[in-house]
This record gives sequence, structure tokens and C-alpha cells, in this order.
Amino acid sequence: MAETPAARRKKPSQERARETKERVLDSAAHLFAEHGVADVSTNRIAAHAHISIGSLYRYFDDKAAIVDVLRNRLLTELEECFTEAVLGSLGLPLHESVQSSMRAVMRALTARQGLVRALAADATVAGIGFGGLERRLLVLTRGYLLQQLGPRPDDELDTRAFVMVNAGLAASLRIALHPPEGLDPDRLIEETANMFGDWLAAGT
Repeated sequence: MAETPAARRKKPSQERARETKERVLDSAAHLFAEHGVADVSTNRIAAHAHISIGSLYRYFDDKAAIVDVLRNRLLTELEECFTEAVLGSLGLPLHESVQSSMRAVMRALTARQGLVRALAADATVAGIGFGGLERRLLVLTRGYLLQQLGPRPDDELDTRAFVMVNAGLAASLRIALHPPEGLDPDRLIEETANMFGDWLAAGT
């Protein structure tokens, strides 16, 4: 069935709308990373994106809506990095597998360091809104533990998964955003992964 003229006209308009929305998000991410969320207004975002404030409000109700989109994108990226690392390291020894997963999360956090800091100035798991991510990572980690350790009571798997996910995320945030002066971040990841690996190995 041939496209109608109206349908052909709509496609460029839809594409321009997507481009404008992405420009707003890119501008907001840049400004948040440089100045923090509180000190950036929607007017400033619109000016940086070279659009009118009215155009911005066609896509987002307020600044909070922009923050929500950026936060959800960040959490999705972290989940994808973690999932890829877990699936890609299933055949590795415990220490190496845990280290691979932590490094994947660290890379994602470091690449978005300014935005992560802006979204969670106190750099805590709760502060960035990791609740949804935590639930998804718990499922992945539980499956990983079941594969590595074999059948275990549910409460043991749930407890170990909770400790690994929360301690791992907290350590990754701390190292990525505020690396201790004089300490090698790679060494910190390695030591943390070794600690987890030893702990898991003791339970096999």
C-alpha cells in the first residue's frame, strides 16, 4: 500500500521531534554534569539546546521529567553492562568473574561520572535511585550464584545476592566517583573482587 502524502510529511516531523528531544537531553546531561541539577533551570537547558522554552515544554513537563529520563537511561546502561559481564564470565573462576562484573559497572560509572555525581550528590546507592536497578541485579546475581555454587536454600542465595549487589554497587560508586587519594582504583577493584571470591568459594 502506497504512502499518503500526509504520512510522508509526518516522517520528517517525527524525526525532527526525536532529534530535538535528544538535544534537550544531551544539553541537560552536559549542564547537570558541570553545574549540578539544582543550579540548572529549564530556561538554561533550552538556551543550551538552541530551542525556545516553549519547545522544551512540548517534550518535558518540567526539569524533574528530564532528570527521570536521564536517570532511567543511566540505570539501563548499568544493567546492560552488568548483564553482559555476568553472562560473559560464567566460565571464569569466581575471583575473575566478580572482578569482570565490577569493572563493567566501574567503566559505565566513570564514563558518566559528572552526570552520576549530579544525580546523586552524596554518591549513595539510595541517592541515585538504584532501587529498580537493585531488584534487577539481584535476579541476575541470584542466577549467577546458583550456576556457580549449585543448588542452595533460597534464603542463602537471596542473602548472598543482596550482599554482593549492594556492597558491589556501593564500592563501585565510591571508587568511580571519589577514588581515595594515593590508592590505585584497579587494585581496589581487584581486592574487592578477591574478597567476594574468597567468600563465595568458602560456601562451595
